[in-house]
This record gives sequence, structure tokens and C-alpha cells, in this order.
Amino acid sequence: MTGFASLRKNGNTGSIAIDLKSVNSRYFEVTFKLPDGLKSLEGKLREILKQQAPRGKFECLIRFTPKESSGLEFNHDLIKTLVDAANEINKLANNACLNPIDILNFPGVIVESGSMQSEIEKEITEAFYENLLEFNKNRESEGQRLAKVLFNKLELIEAQLVTVKENLDSLTALEREKIKSKLEKLNLDIKINPDLIEQEVVLQAQKSDIAEEYDRLQSHIKEVRKILQTGGSCGKRLDFMMQEFNREANTMASKASSLNITSVAVELKVLIEQMREQVQNID
Repeated sequence: MTGFASLRKNGNTGSIAIDLKSVNSRYFEVTFKLPDGLKSLEGKLREILKQQAPRGKFECLIRFTPKESSGLEFNHDLIKTLVDAANEINKLANNACLNPIDILNFPGVIVESGSMQSEIEKEITEAFYENLLEFNKNRESEGQRLAKVLFNKLELIEAQLVTVKENLDSLTALEREKIKSKLEKLNLDIKINPDLIEQEVVLQAQKSDIAEEYDRLQSHIKEVRKILQTGGSCGKRLDFMMQEFNREANTMASKASSLNITSVAVELKVLIEQMREQVQNID
């Protein structure tokens, strides 16, 4: 499901900016962009997001600007490693030199003090939760819109099933007329036992009987309505129901013995495919 939320907040440790957006996907995918000193937060934030939004492709950009009073420390081990590496390079190229500014710009050289780092991570996590609440509100609005679309499609399917219901009782008579018409075209001189004709009528009517498919489709409509009304994370259940809908429509199409039923089956498959496309957008 698509969604977007943005947050700008000034905390005790500095200013925080979070942008979170999502596009449709059957699976959970997320890309985080965090400041170098806060990349350790990614695993925690990923789990928070996955618990509340198990499907979708997400992008999250987090920016943090510390206050001037924030405690800063140098990563002495990393600085020593950089200096040693520069000395080695200098042996190979006499004109090589290491500018102190280059060292300061190297990721991880300047770090927050231990206590300050913990406070920064705490504030960013709280801000992420806050932004996620707004994000979920936006996605909920999108979900309500999609639910209305699906309810409308269910009504259109029901309208098509009215035609099916009207044709159910006439299937036997239709098969009888078909068989009589075929016999008349053959123009046979022999007399055919009426009982044999009736047996063939019953056999063909059974083959083209779509009462079970009609009943199952009605049952599926009730189930999908129930799922939509219950809400929550229902994308996978709806996806399964679309497969069940499609199975019954295909069977109905293969059994169709009249143009009316064939037309209904085609229209049902179109509506079901439209629903399936919308269901892909639901978590």
C-alpha cells in the first residue's frame, strides 16, 4: 500500500528529520539512509516497521543535526590507523601528505560521547515511532479507499450472478432443445426411444450444471465482505480469495452451455482481475 509521512523535530540532542514512504509490494522490503554514526539503529527500526507494516517496499531517510553543546569525542584508534596508512603511502610517494581536515571528514572519526549517543538513539527511535503513527494514518485512509473499490466490485459480481440464477432452472430445457435440434438436423428415419433422449438430456444438463459454482461464488462474496469489514492486515487472505474466485469463474466458463453464461463468466473474470490488482496494494 502506498504511503508517506514526514517529521521535523527539535530534540534535546539536536534536530531530527524523517521521511518515510512506501509503494506496493507483495513482500517486505526497506531501505534506510542514516547518518554514519547512527547506522547501528537500522536493525531496530527495521523490526519496528515490519511489525506494523509487514508488506510493502519502503524508503526511510533520517537526518540528524546535533546541537553545538553535544558531547563529541575522537575515535583515536581510527585516527591512528589513518595516520599509519598515510605514512605507508608517504613512503611510496614522497609528495603524499595527510591533511587533518581530511581525517576529520572521514566517517567515524568524530563520534558522540557514549551517554550522548544513547540519548540521540533514544530520541530518534521515539521520533520514528511518532512519524510511523502519521504514516499509518495515511495508509489507513488509503486502505479505506481501496475497501470501497472492492465493495463496489463485489456488488458488480453479484449483479452478474443474478443472470446465472435466472438461467439455472432453464438449463435442462435448454439441453433438451439442443439435442432435439441435432436429431432433426440428422433427419434420421429410425424412431429413437424418448427415454434415451431424456437420459442424454439429463447427462448433458449435469455436465453444464453451474449451481455449485454459483453457490461457492456467493459464499466467497460473503467471506471477502467479512474480511474487509474486520480490517487489519488482510492482504494475504484477500489474495487467496481472489484465487478461489478465479477458480470458480474458470469452471463456470468451461461448463457454459449458453451465450448468457459465457458472457457472465467473461465479465466475472474481468471483475476478479480488477479486484486482484487492488488486493496487491493491501497489506
